[in-house]
Amino acid sequence: MLRVLIVLFPIGNIYYTPLIVTLSFISVIFISIIILQQIDLKKIIAYSSIAHMNFAVIGIFSNNIYGIEGSIFTMLSHGIISSMLFFV
Repeated sequence: MLRVLIVLFPIGNIYYTPLIVTLSFISVIFISIIILQQIDLKKIIAYSSIAHMNFAVIGIFSNNIYGIEGSIFTMLSHGIISSMLFFV
C-alpha cells in the first residue's frame, strides 16, 4: 500500500482520504463491538488484528510522515505481538 498509494497515485491518495479514513473508523468501532461479545481467545486475537490494520490504514492515509511512520511501526509490532500471542 505504501509504495503504490504514495508513489504511484499521490492525487488519488489525497482524493480518497476522507472516504477511507471514515470507513476505517467505522470498521474499528464495529470490530470493537464484536470483540466485546467473543469468548474464544483466538477469535479475539483475529478480530483485534482487523482493528490494528485499520489503524495502520488510517496512519497511511493521514498524509504526513508521522502517520506513515506510525503505520509502519504498528504493522511491525502487530506482526510480532500477534504471533507471540498465538505462541502463548
